[in-house]
Amino acid sequence: MRNELGGTAHSVVQAGVIESVILSGAPADPELPSVVPAQAPTPPETYTNRDEELARVGALAGTPIGDRTRPMVAAVHGMVGMGKTAFLRQAAWQLRERYPDGVLHVQYGVAGNSPAEAASRFLAALGVPESRIPAAFEARVDLFRSLSAGLRLLAVFDDVRDAAQVIALLPNSPASLVLVAAGGQQALAELYQDREVLDVALEPLRAEHGVSLVAKVCGAERVAAERPAVVDLVELCGGLPLALGVAAAWLKARPHLAVRELVEDLRETDRDPGDSSADRSARAKVFAMFDRVYQDLPESARRLYRLLSVLVGPHFGVEVLAAMLDQPVRGVRRDLDELCQTGMVQAEPGGVHRLHRLVRVHALRVAEAEDSEAERIGALRAAVRWWLIGAAAADVAVHGRQPLRVTDPAAVLDDTPVEIPAATALAWLRQEQANLVDLMAAAAAQGWHTEVCRLFEAIHTLFDATKPLATWVRAGKLAVDWAVLLGNAGYEARCRCLLARAYQELGRFAEAHEHLDRARELAADWDRLLASVEDFTGNVLLREGRAEEALARFRAALEINERLGLTRGTALQSMLVGRALGALGRYEEASLAFARSRDLLAGTDATSILLKVQLSAAVVLAASGADQAAEHAYAEVLATAGERGATAPAADALLGLAELAERRADRAAGIEFRQRAAAIFERMGSPRAATITRTARQLAGLPATT
Repeated sequence: MRNELGGTAHSVVQAGVIESVILSGAPADPELPSVVPAQAPTPPETYTNRDEELARVGALAGTPIGDRTRPMVAAVHGMVGMGKTAFLRQAAWQLRERYPDGVLHVQYGVAGNSPAEAASRFLAALGVPESRIPAAFEARVDLFRSLSAGLRLLAVFDDVRDAAQVIALLPNSPASLVLVAAGGQQALAELYQDREVLDVALEPLRAEHGVSLVAKVCGAERVAAERPAVVDLVELCGGLPLALGVAAAWLKARPHLAVRELVEDLRETDRDPGDSSADRSARAKVFAMFDRVYQDLPESARRLYRLLSVLVGPHFGVEVLAAMLDQPVRGVRRDLDELCQTGMVQAEPGGVHRLHRLVRVHALRVAEAEDSEAERIGALRAAVRWWLIGAAAADVAVHGRQPLRVTDPAAVLDDTPVEIPAATALAWLRQEQANLVDLMAAAAAQGWHTEVCRLFEAIHTLFDATKPLATWVRAGKLAVDWAVLLGNAGYEARCRCLLARAYQELGRFAEAHEHLDRARELAADWDRLLASVEDFTGNVLLREGRAEEALARFRAALEINERLGLTRGTALQSMLVGRALGALGRYEEASLAFARSRDLLAGTDATSILLKVQLSAAVVLAASGADQAAEHAYAEVLATAGERGATAPAADALLGLAELAERRADRAAGIEFRQRAAAIFERMGSPRAATITRTARQLAGLPATT
């Protein structure tokens, strides 16, 4: 006999006989190497000069602290396309060694971070484990101020829309420097109050700087040979780095073309009507360059470029473009790569692509001029179809084909097998969430009622697993409105149920019941849908503490599923009956209900329901006083939820572990579990985060502020 141990484990026990195993908590966060934060992306290789502005910021960084009590601030502003982001990155790169405690960076804007996410990023960069990051924004700010006190930090805030996004996260150190970029001074007005701010207005590039930019892309020898023409090119592009970058990329691809030829073409197409608006005049110059690049593209790439204007979400991949064009991916990728080489499309890691705002506007202008409205609408419909297929496939990957849906998956996916791991499906839904919800709005604008409802039903899988509540409510309201217009009772009832679930999570029970009451009327003649309404109603009642009423609803739903011979539905309702029985203190009956549910699900792919059964059983075990068994069950839920990327059950399991830890007087473990749970609820936008944080602070002996 011999024992062999290989691999990696958190804890190992070797013994002759093991009577039981007790998990006292989740493994501690792994030790990470101590690193200095360097969050700011590196500047583009073609970055050019702005020497005077960079020198002013450098001088500010070298200012003695003296009696100063706040960090120094430099506010950078200028019109779209002026290179504010590149300037911030260049300044951060040049100054990084002066700030030994690190460089922090946050990207705001339409598709960027929220202030709460920015605070979390800053804390993580300063070494705070994710499990220790407070849930409430104010608590994160307090911790950041404490950690940043006395440090020499460089904090970079890009695409700021409101000064409050910066003020709350100013390092608490006069030795630090803050760089801020916004479209104009108006957005930063409050930042200028009560503090000295270095104002850095980015103007169009002067001739020598613009020439230098072109030289970095096209080569110094070529530019030296045609310097007067390059100077004219800088003028025709309005001195805007965005337009000049596109022009330089265009010239690089044509090494034998004289710069003068491009200049002459631009002069012929320059149609600036003399508008006094600087922004409009600059835009006209940028568009003139875009027009020239567009005209020289092959027809297939031009068609692809026009197609980009149809997309409504923040990012896209080559696959959806191929679906919109009804062409093979390989050929579309070739055209997309060409657009990236022109500088008109930005390629990012992971196959993701984005458009600059001005490029999107230009693409739409060209599309409206060259394509019919019917062609553009057809392309949008193809995009909706592609994302709907993806969402439906992800839904089936997580839940299988059996759960109640108004839309049979076969109507979208045919009978094609879906062989995607559930965790992968959830990760895709999470990545595409913004695209899917924006697409719902675009479909609604076209009056595509059915597509709106189908998208909402499919992405409910993500909402149920991660609970982004604000987005859930927005999408749900849209779906309900369009289901009413569609006149489809099934869709309306289903969408109202799914929206009611979001209101339940927000604690807005009256609104949840209002939608469920209407759904019950609509589902009166459809037994399976009626059972679903009773299910959702029982869950709201249970959350309200009305366990007897909830039990009656769950039993009504159970009877319908049994009568219809629906194994999965019967298992789900048995589990819910067990929850209600547990809430009533009828623990043995609850355990029998859970056992029946597990037996019915044995050998099926209903892993999402099994996870809920595990969690429900853990709750009842804890309530009955079987603490060791409950702790083991909660730990299993936490592990399974982590594998699947299901954050909602993970948060509930952490709360359960916290209560058990506090019951055995392990205050430190209880606080840690609550903080981890609160962080998840905060990301969901759940009001439960504040309550959980308040309790954790009280346990730690801190004021119960939120």
